[in-house]
Amino acid sequence: MTTNRWFFSAFCLLLGLLLGVPFMVRGEVVFGLVFVGIMAGYAAFLLLTRRRSETTAMLSGELGDERRRLNELRARGAMAHVLMTIVLAGFFVQIWRGEDYLLFAGLAAAAGVSYMTALFYFSRRG
Repeated sequence: MTTNRWFFSAFCLLLGLLLGVPFMVRGEVVFGLVFVGIMAGYAAFLLLTRRRSETTAMLSGELGDERRRLNELRARGAMAHVLMTIVLAGFFVQIWRGEDYLLFAGLAAAAGVSYMTALFYFSRRG
């Protein structure tokens, strides 16, 4: 998938506004501008370096060939493993501390159910 050159930059700015505007409305203008600035800087960095770096091109949505798509799929899998490890560790820590663990339990359950559903769907789909 190759996206429009400006799509990702516009998406980053939209996310920056979604993060920053609530802070600005509450009167924390500096924090709001920091969020918008971080996302604008990230978008500019990827926009300026996507032609020279395969990694930033892939982060920008340019997944033109099979190798790039496979690398992106592997990165998603690694991210899922790390995120699940963190969620499960948080779940156990909260249990050991005797504190509310329901947030972590809900996240772990959602991850498990979505994984099983996707596995079932893709195994049937071929």
